[in-house]
Amino acid sequence: MTALVWFKRDLRIDDHMPLLQAAKTGAVLPLYIIEPDYWQQSDVSLRHWQFIAPALEQLNQQLTALGQPLLVIKGPATAVLRQLCRQFSICAVYSHEETGNLWTYQRDLAVKRLLHELNIPWQQYRQFAIFRKLADRDNWFNLADNWLKSAPAPPVTRLPFIAAARWQLSELAPQRKTDLPLCTTMQSPCEAKQTFDSFLQVRCTDYRRHISLPAKAVHSCSRLSPYISYGQLSLRRLQQQTFLAQKQSTPAYKQQGLQAFFSRLRWHCHFMQKLEDEPAVEFFNMHRGFDGLREYDFNPALFQAWQRGHTGYPLIDAAMRSLLATGWLHFRARAMLIAFASYHLWLHWRPLALHLAQCFVDYEPGIHYPQIQMQAGTTGINPNRMYNPVKQSQQKDADGRFIRQWLPELRQVPDSWLHTPWLMPAALQQRYGCILERDYPAPIVDLQQAQQQARAKLSLWLKQHDKLHWQLQKQAVFVHHASRKRPVAAKAVIHRDQLSFNW
Repeated sequence: MTALVWFKRDLRIDDHMPLLQAAKTGAVLPLYIIEPDYWQQSDVSLRHWQFIAPALEQLNQQLTALGQPLLVIKGPATAVLRQLCRQFSICAVYSHEETGNLWTYQRDLAVKRLLHELNIPWQQYRQFAIFRKLADRDNWFNLADNWLKSAPAPPVTRLPFIAAARWQLSELAPQRKTDLPLCTTMQSPCEAKQTFDSFLQVRCTDYRRHISLPAKAVHSCSRLSPYISYGQLSLRRLQQQTFLAQKQSTPAYKQQGLQAFFSRLRWHCHFMQKLEDEPAVEFFNMHRGFDGLREYDFNPALFQAWQRGHTGYPLIDAAMRSLLATGWLHFRARAMLIAFASYHLWLHWRPLALHLAQCFVDYEPGIHYPQIQMQAGTTGINPNRMYNPVKQSQQKDADGRFIRQWLPELRQVPDSWLHTPWLMPAALQQRYGCILERDYPAPIVDLQQAQQQARAKLSLWLKQHDKLHWQLQKQAVFVHHASRKRPVAAKAVIHRDQLSFNW
C-alpha cells in the first residue's frame, strides 16, 4: 500500500497530520508540485519562489532523514497526480486543506474530480483554525480555541523507501514574463526554529513597545510570518509554546510581549476564515455598497508613483522601498501604505492588493485580502483609517533612522526638515544636496486637500444610497465575518443571500 502526501503550503514534517496518517497505511510518496499556471497569476511573484526553493531543499533533507526523499515535479497538478497514482498504485492522497486564492480553489476542485474518477480517496486535514462550510461566526471562537489547544500530531520517525528522483530546483524553477526584482536582502528560509527561539528568549521583550516603530520593528517583531505562510512552522505549536513561555516568564515586560504576540496568532485564523467563508472578497468589496466608489477615478500615474516609492512623502516612500528590497514590512507600515493609496490617492484596493501580494514574501491570501479591504474602508464594519503620513513619520521615526536608511537622497537633510522636505527653502535644498524634483519628488498630492476630498466623496456616496439597505448589508457583513465570543441575537441575523446588490 502506497499513500501519496501532497505538500502545498505546509513545508514541514512537525505536527503534520497528513504525513502521520499516510505513514500508518504503509509506504509514503511525498510530493511537491511546481505548477506553471499558478506562477502566472497576478498575485504571485518569483520572490515567493526565492523563499520557497530553499525551504523545499530543507524539507527534502528532513524527509530523506526519515527514509524517503521528497519528489518534486513540474506540471499541472491533475496531470502529475494522474501519472503518479497509476505509476505507484496509490491507495489514497493526503494533504492539508488550503485557503488560497481563487486559482488554487479551482485547482483543488479539478483534483477532487480527478481522484473521484480514479476512485482514490483524498484525505484533507486542518492546518489552521479554519472551518469549512461554517454556518456563521457565532461559535468560531470556541472552535478555534479548542483546535489550537489540541495536541499536535506525533512525529513520524521512519518512512519506508520506495522511490527517489534526482531533481534540481534551478532546472524546475518557474518562469514569468514580467516580474518584480528579487529581494536584495531577505530573511533566511531555513531558520524558522532559530527565529522563533530568538523571539521567545530575547526579542519578545521589546515586541509590544517597538511593533509600530519602523526602525526597530524589523528586530522586535516575531519575523515568523513567512514561516507560517509556507507552513514551515505549526501555528498550533507556536501558540501552545508561546502560552507556556508566557506563564514561565518572570519579567512583566516579557509577559506583556508574549501576550500581545499570542493574541495576534489568533488574528491569523480569524482573517483567514473570512476568505474561507467568502472567496469573493479577493475580487469584490466586502460591503457591496462600495461597488463603483473608486473604480472609475483610478489614476495610473499616482499608482505608479506609489508602487515605486516616489510619492514625495518620506515615510510612505521609505516603507515601499524597504518592502521592495526585503519583501517584509511591519503591520503599521502595511496599513499606512494601503490607507494612503486608498484615501489620499483615491485608488481602488484591488490593484494595490495585487502589487503588495507580489511584494510580500509572506503573502497569505486569507489574511491579505480581508486586511486590504479593512484598511481601504470597504468592509462596512471597520472605521476609516486615514493615516497622516507626516504625523506618522514624526511620531514613529522621529530621528529619521528608517527614512535615511531607505531614502539615501534625504540622508543629509536634518531632522527638522526630514519629514517635510518640500518645505525647505531653495538655499537649504542646495546645502543639503536634496533639490526637490531633481533628487526627491515633490508630494504628488496635497495632504490636507486630498484628505478633505476623500471625506467629501465618502459622505456624498453614503448620501446617495438607501440607509436601510446600507445598514442591512453592514449587518450581514458583521454576521458573516465579525469576530465574537457571544452569538448574535436571532432577530439580528441577516443572511447575505437575502440582499440584492443592484444599487
